[in-house]
Amino acid sequence: MNDFEIHWVDLEREPREKPDPRYPFGIDRDASEGKQPACTAQLPYPARRCGFYVVICKRCGLDAVVTTAGRVDDPRSIKLPCKRG
Repeated sequence: MNDFEIHWVDLEREPREKPDPRYPFGIDRDASEGKQPACTAQLPYPARRCGFYVVICKRCGLDAVVTTAGRVDDPRSIKLPCKRG
């Protein structure tokens, strides 16, 4: 079962900066601040260009925004704390 709704908002801009060479296969963002329980949402990767994902947990209602730049160092996942926890 998919526990997340993920919507991408296209800002219709191409990237201006070069990607960070430390993340040639994307980055896994951790926004949980170490809190438990936490869940990880897989993001469509890579994003087409500059924009952001709106991530909504269907179980607890937590929502988050994750920015994208249309580069290989874009986020490929985000870990979020459970709002019920």
